[in-house]
Amino acid sequence: MESGPSSVLRLQKCTDMLLDVAVLLLSSGAHTERVNRNVSRMAKAFGYQLETLFSFSGITLTVLDPLNSGLEFTAFRKVQRHDVHLGIVAGISTFSWNICEKELDLVTTAKEIEQLKHLPRYPSWLVKTMVTLAGIAFCSLNGGDILAMLLTGTATVSGFWVKSFLLGKGYNLPLSICCAAIVASGLSGLGIVFHVGADPEVAVATSVLFLIPGAPLICGVIDLLQGHIVTGQARVIFGSVIAFVIALGMVISSALLGIA
Repeated sequence: MESGPSSVLRLQKCTDMLLDVAVLLLSSGAHTERVNRNVSRMAKAFGYQLETLFSFSGITLTVLDPLNSGLEFTAFRKVQRHDVHLGIVAGISTFSWNICEKELDLVTTAKEIEQLKHLPRYPSWLVKTMVTLAGIAFCSLNGGDILAMLLTGTATVSGFWVKSFLLGKGYNLPLSICCAAIVASGLSGLGIVFHVGADPEVAVATSVLFLIPGAPLICGVIDLLQGHIVTGQARVIFGSVIAFVIALGMVISSALLGIA
């Protein structure tokens, strides 16, 4: 079957849309196999075959039309950031099944994907409140008294604010997390300096837990187990770098406070 201009244009539009979906999923905290399943499902629904190449910093897709011999389109797109937005991940997964079941066209699909891109996040005040309460809860679970819990809450919300402020100013993630760890562990470390409460050390240990890179490490292990070695290794290394800068921030704050 010969390929006409309309077939080529449709293939290009589908490739562009599938790349949007793949990058959106990977940058929102989905593990690589989940990204692969979703874009492959969508490509099949539109009558195409798909070849993928994933890396931590970008995605390459080759979309082939089995009805037009030799008609294929390859495109690459960078992954600009790595965040966590499970609403987007769940929304795209659900929508990919709707495409198959309802036989949606490309125009409708592209409009829906554009809406999913702009799904709202939780309000900043709510996130700060829940992160602070989580830090206080961890402190309590580890035997901290009421004064240690207050120190943890104050240090956690302060560190969270520093991280958000620096990221908003365009600083990279490791530097922002290191500064947040310095502030959080420094404020909680004042409890050791001034002997606040019975267990001020617990406050120091729990005040930086909100910075732990759980999503990259979990997704990295899943990727490695499912054979996506490149992205798996990159995610584990990325998570290890974040863990290192957290420790570095704690060391710096301890040195500044003179805590052995």
